[in-house]
Amino acid sequence: MDFSKTKTELSKLIGDKKVIQKNDGTMDEALFNSYGTDRTKVYPPNYQVLVFPETTEDVAAVVSYAYQNEIAIVPSGGRTGYAGGAVAKNGEIVISLSKMNQVVDFDPFLGTLHVQAGMITKNLHKEAEERGFYFPVDFAATGSSHIGGNIATNAGGVRVVHYGLIRDWVLGLTVVNGKGEVYRFNGEILKNNTGYDLKHLFIGSEGTLGIITEAVVKLTKPPKDIRVIFLAVPEYKNILEIFRETHNFDLPLLAFEFLTDYCLDKVKEHLGVPDPFQTPSKYYVLMEFEVGGETDEEKLYSILESITEKELITDGSIAQNSRQNETFWKYREGISESLSLAYTVHKNDISLPLRNMEAFLDEMTTLLTKKYQGFNIALFGHIGDGNLHLNIVKPKDLTDAEFFTQCKQVDPEMFTLIQKFKGSISAEHGIGLLKKDYLNFSRSQSEIETMRAIKLAFDPKGILNPGKVL
Repeated sequence: MDFSKTKTELSKLIGDKKVIQKNDGTMDEALFNSYGTDRTKVYPPNYQVLVFPETTEDVAAVVSYAYQNEIAIVPSGGRTGYAGGAVAKNGEIVISLSKMNQVVDFDPFLGTLHVQAGMITKNLHKEAEERGFYFPVDFAATGSSHIGGNIATNAGGVRVVHYGLIRDWVLGLTVVNGKGEVYRFNGEILKNNTGYDLKHLFIGSEGTLGIITEAVVKLTKPPKDIRVIFLAVPEYKNILEIFRETHNFDLPLLAFEFLTDYCLDKVKEHLGVPDPFQTPSKYYVLMEFEVGGETDEEKLYSILESITEKELITDGSIAQNSRQNETFWKYREGISESLSLAYTVHKNDISLPLRNMEAFLDEMTTLLTKKYQGFNIALFGHIGDGNLHLNIVKPKDLTDAEFFTQCKQVDPEMFTLIQKFKGSISAEHGIGLLKKDYLNFSRSQSEIETMRAIKLAFDPKGILNPGKVL
């Protein structure tokens, strides 16, 4: 492929400053490469042309050109994913949405915010707060992830147990399909019963059906007040008992997270935060509640009193101010960064019915102990919605290639176990490149064939994020 020709022709379509070719002197090579990958370390980026559109029309022009010339495209957001969904490894054009970061409209009556897809998630939170509203989808990567990427992967995060997935907060989308055609799925009204609601096909499609360029998201009222409890828990089975106990009190549970002692140690090393308790524990639980007044405060202390009397915990603390709230959350949200920056990690993001969780973990522990002898396992997750993050940490004496080969040999056995307990091989990170060979563990053959047919309808030449998911 003549990449210089591609750059020249795209520059004519959308403007010279919006198109960069590798090593043309415009951008440092390391920064250039970073737009063609995500947080996975399995596949190195390999591409030559990077595009920075500023409007939906820019994106449509680039995709139309790519369709006519049969050139593959990889959409690039905040690149915070862990499934290889944003990796450009075969000379694709990379379309970065980072310049598309503006508020398009705000509706105070409906309570919606219309934004471009490249807006950083934390900035969307701020935009909502400045208008007296609240956008509840939140997770550790909100400071760098894009709302479009969140929608493309149907992001979950730490408050799914109360607010649900991002799918539940998307009212409208603007999408460019694989031919460069623009869809505008109405986001100005709540009721629109006019046939298939096609926007839901694009939520969670990982850029394989179309490129999301704008979104209308629903907003809600901010929580009245937030209280965070951090607990030391001796046994995993106690965690589920604590979760059940929270249902005995009429107090809104916003988040229910857990982590192991290994995870806590890594966060302390990375962030320099202090020990939460004098005596270490095998497991830790973080709970967040919405508190509306004195009666709710009493319920909060009643929960802590109840789980203490039932000997479900060895220690516990209620954050006394916003600063301590932040510290407690660092113990949980600092895990992924503390692992990914210091180690090579093989990540599995899985979900199971909570009633099957304990039995699954017993069998999984036996499997991992046998297959990963001498390896460290970092286990944490959103236990309130049945989502586990299972991280295998590479030993120092193995090369990356040896490590990933060994992990790939064990994954099918783990996925078979997940299938046995009626779970999913991907809870929120998506399929991308890393899990596409194992999609059959969570989807039937007829489902996969239907997905292929949908892909063909929206992307007839297969140029959008090729090789991902399917």
